[in-house]
Amino acid sequence: MALTANQTAITKLYVGAFLRAPEREGLMFWDTQMSGGTPFPEIVNTVFSLPVVKAIYPDSMSNEQFLTAVYTNVFGKAPDAQGLAFWNAQIGAGQQRGQVVTAMIDAGLGSPDGTEGKAFIVNRVEAAKYVAELQLIRGTTVDQHKLIEIITSIDGSPESYAAGHAALDRAVATPIDAAPGLNTVTATAGTDLFRFGNVEANNFDVINGLAPGDMVNVATPADTNGDYQLVSAGSAAAVDVRGEWFFDAASDNLTYFNMLTNSATSVQLTGVNTVTVNPNAVFTIVS
Repeated sequence: MALTANQTAITKLYVGAFLRAPEREGLMFWDTQMSGGTPFPEIVNTVFSLPVVKAIYPDSMSNEQFLTAVYTNVFGKAPDAQGLAFWNAQIGAGQQRGQVVTAMIDAGLGSPDGTEGKAFIVNRVEAAKYVAELQLIRGTTVDQHKLIEIITSIDGSPESYAAGHAALDRAVATPIDAAPGLNTVTATAGTDLFRFGNVEANNFDVINGLAPGDMVNVATPADTNGDYQLVSAGSAAAVDVRGEWFFDAASDNLTYFNMLTNSATSVQLTGVNTVTVNPNAVFTIVS
């Protein structure tokens, strides 16, 4: 599926404002706003009023400082005198800063090939569009910090684009859904999200090939509001014996119990949302 015109506009806005691609929920939220009749310029102004964007482009910046930051972030270069004067005049004429950024991106994308900075913005926008579309196709979300890390690693070179494209492909988890009863599922070569949904993970369920970065969605049938706990598999690929993972909702601890050595290893999760999770929900893995 290709991105719609609205989704493409939102993706370019994210590249200029947040310096990354949109996460799935953000893309869907703003897409819904536009489909509901909110004009795109209004969305741009709202985005540029957000604290996270103001941290990148503080209000205290002069117009020239602001434009210099945009040239650096969007085109990977210092501003040329003619371009700086032109966009400075647009702001001076009353155009909002966010509107200027989106106009600069469109101008850069439409500039002749070989123009300094064009390959930089083309590579970043194309990579952002790719991962935005892939999240919609797979129905999973990439962490915002991971998106910043990968998108900002891309410059105007073909090598950086290829590396970033591959990293984004790995970052978008492939969903693998469990069914009621016993399950045996096999991980893919990339990042996977094993979703148990409202199916309670059974201590005889088996996941083959679990690797670092793979995630398991542990839930309880009593959790009727649809909120599930997302936990990282960590270094589970190093485990070559059958064992059980236990999640303690009270302490945000994820414990792996090695059934051969009769020992347990517990890790503290970070950035975990507080949701209702059955502390006894377990699943078994086979490396």
